[in-house]
Amino acid sequence: MDKDHLVELITTSIFNDDLKARSEKSYIDMKNYLERLNLEQLRTMSKEFIL
Repeated sequence: MDKDHLVELITTSIFNDDLKARSEKSYIDMKNYLERLNLEQLRTMSKEFIL
């Protein structure tokens, strides 16, 4: 998986659509944070959130 896909996957697993609509700023902040991580960090994080 590439970095963009992992960022999107992790962010959407943390924020479902309903929560995203109510807290757009938090969603954007989380996405920005994840985009600053390197690919290996994202892979590790995705294992924790997805599994």
